[in-house]
Amino acid sequence: MLIRLSKNSFIRVYDNGQLGYITNQLTRHDRTYTESGADFLHQITRDAQNIEAIVENLEKIYDVTRTKLRNDFIDFALDLANHKFVVMGETISDLDSRDMDFSYAIENPKTLVEDYTQLTDEDPNKNTQDFLLQHDREKPRLAGLQFELTSRCNERCIHCYIPNGKKNAGFDLTFDRFKYILDQFAEMGGVHVTLSGGEALMNKDIIKMLYYCREKDMQISLLTNLISLTDEQIQAIKDVNVSIVQVSLYSMTPEIHDTITTVTGSWKRTKDAIEKLHDADVPVQISCPVMKANKDGYDKVMQYARSLRMKSNTDYIMMAQADLDTANLSNRLSLDETANVIQDIIAFDQNYTEENLQHEALSELAPEEYGSMPLCGAGINDLCVTVNGDVYPCAGWQAYVVGNVFNQSLRGIWETSDKLTEIRKIQRKDFPLCLTCEARDFCAMCLVRNYNESGGDMFKINQHFCDVAFLNKRLVEEWKNNQIN
Repeated sequence: MLIRLSKNSFIRVYDNGQLGYITNQLTRHDRTYTESGADFLHQITRDAQNIEAIVENLEKIYDVTRTKLRNDFIDFALDLANHKFVVMGETISDLDSRDMDFSYAIENPKTLVEDYTQLTDEDPNKNTQDFLLQHDREKPRLAGLQFELTSRCNERCIHCYIPNGKKNAGFDLTFDRFKYILDQFAEMGGVHVTLSGGEALMNKDIIKMLYYCREKDMQISLLTNLISLTDEQIQAIKDVNVSIVQVSLYSMTPEIHDTITTVTGSWKRTKDAIEKLHDADVPVQISCPVMKANKDGYDKVMQYARSLRMKSNTDYIMMAQADLDTANLSNRLSLDETANVIQDIIAFDQNYTEENLQHEALSELAPEEYGSMPLCGAGINDLCVTVNGDVYPCAGWQAYVVGNVFNQSLRGIWETSDKLTEIRKIQRKDFPLCLTCEARDFCAMCLVRNYNESGGDMFKINQHFCDVAFLNKRLVEEWKNNQIN
């Protein structure tokens, strides 16, 4: 019997072999294992292996009978195979036939997955995200790295958090420098790479970068406006099995979209590119940030995404610019406009209401337990790096530079940066008014939003976030009461 890691799965082993992690970009499931589970996981590779050879390797670790070891590993492997993490069979042809490709034609493509529950006899951590966030606070583990491949952009979106001055004076990350950084990330056990900009596709070496990410066995996400997408780039995106391409489409009315991007014809070019990627069976997520310019009719974008069986999402909060200029917030919805949008989302988006219903379990946490939770994974398991080598905790936090990868190693920054140490200590209890706030579970407050909007104070919460949280809570509760009645 042969076993091989699925083309959509990625394995990393941390803590000197004590923590095993596996994730599948097609099913969107992931798991962590400790002790024997981590040892078993460590044996599985992208090359087909005979299970008997794996058992022989495990015999060097465990003092048990070969029969028991073989049975235990096969049970472990069969469970992974049942959940598409690995493929098993008697021949290479068997493995190839059982390894799935993404397609919009399958019954439920990953772009429509809603329930990630795994029924398994194994004992992985049930909530991987919570487990890893807690683990990574104690032992920071750099799992995700976002690259700004270029600071140039071919759009000038009116709400963008990246200042236009940076785009106007922009330049590209060279391929050699990209390799230099990615090699370090791979050595640290990194698994997820996000390629962005500026506009990522404007970097002349984007195709070489995509293939190098695959060579280093990375899970790849691509953030792009798609207006410069070429057929050659589509082929590369398909070849390297990109996990997701995320693109913003602001309206189904061309003039509204083009008003937001300030580029005439951008709507048609983006929409045509989305449909080309669809025809090529490339997984796409359509984002539709909502602002004054597109508050009426943004739901048509959601309907368009659904017609293509693509995932879609929206955001009605907006972030101030990374240089702490708040001028772009003139496009932010008023509270009344936000109420209309939330009501539409509740009525239209089943995922939104289901997520908010899950808040009830979080609300039951005692203030002490809630207070010990981190706000997010910024600087705990994720970083971003810009074209000039500056490193910061997350995409919008470009004014909070924690180091420069051309002056110090990525590992050195990760392990010794005083600024990273500072934000890793931050817990929800550092916002005492939030601990007992009735709307705490409906709040979109985050450190970078605070920082950019308050002139650099990550602990100063803008009243708008609080008002929207209470508004969201009231509208969701009204919806729930109507469902009961």
